[in-house]
Amino acid sequence: MKQELQYLREELNQRVCTNYEHVNKTINTVLLIWGGTLAILGTFKVNFKEINHEGLLLFFLEATIFFISNVILYLAARKYHAAMDNVFRIAAYILVFYERRPSNTVIVGKNFSWEIAHLEIEFNDIKNGTKRKKSFYKKNDEYKVLILISLVLITIFSVLIFSEVFYFSVTTIGIIHIMLSLICVLYITFSLYFFLIIPKYTSSMDNLGMRARHLNAFFQYALDTGHYTPEKIQERFGDFYEKCKKYRT
Repeated sequence: MKQELQYLREELNQRVCTNYEHVNKTINTVLLIWGGTLAILGTFKVNFKEINHEGLLLFFLEATIFFISNVILYLAARKYHAAMDNVFRIAAYILVFYERRPSNTVIVGKNFSWEIAHLEIEFNDIKNGTKRKKSFYKKNDEYKVLILISLVLITIFSVLIFSEVFYFSVTTIGIIHIMLSLICVLYITFSLYFFLIIPKYTSSMDNLGMRARHLNAFFQYALDTGHYTPEKIQERFGDFYEKCKKYRT
């Protein structure tokens, strides 16, 4: 195995492991935050039927903490997407410059073919519609589920604040309560946005799109530098090159 290929394989494996560890750490962090938040609520014996000024401030604090957890999940999803994009860039480089499409003359073992074989099967499955419904392409749905749970709790706390704010007269405290209510509306709005946008960063369908984009870029680079000719690409990769160019997410 060439030294560069060995290095790239090790780097690829390390990045994949790090990405999935990051997902688990993010989830554990959010659950820990939630546990502490609910513990705070349990420490103060709030009478939900007779909510006072301190109770409203506590509900706002709870809503704020849950919103912060949604921000963490959103940023973590974007980081996951960027990290996987880097992984697919390395994988695309390995495929273009080291792998060959299996055939009756290209024997796996003597040649490297895993990535190209895996992707060709994926492309064929999508084209033929024989595998996976669209919903199956959702990956890391735990981000979306956690944001949904948090959104529900933020809404509950916000409703509790809304229901009591009108009982306060138009004083400094009353104005503060109105401002807190408006902030809660922003919490709900942005949390709903996070809930809707996160699948864009955690979708397996987009993973295939990133792979295809990087493959096309490296194929074009190989042609521009003269490393490959169109005939050499056809000989080495068969119709896989054309499948990459035609693939769209």
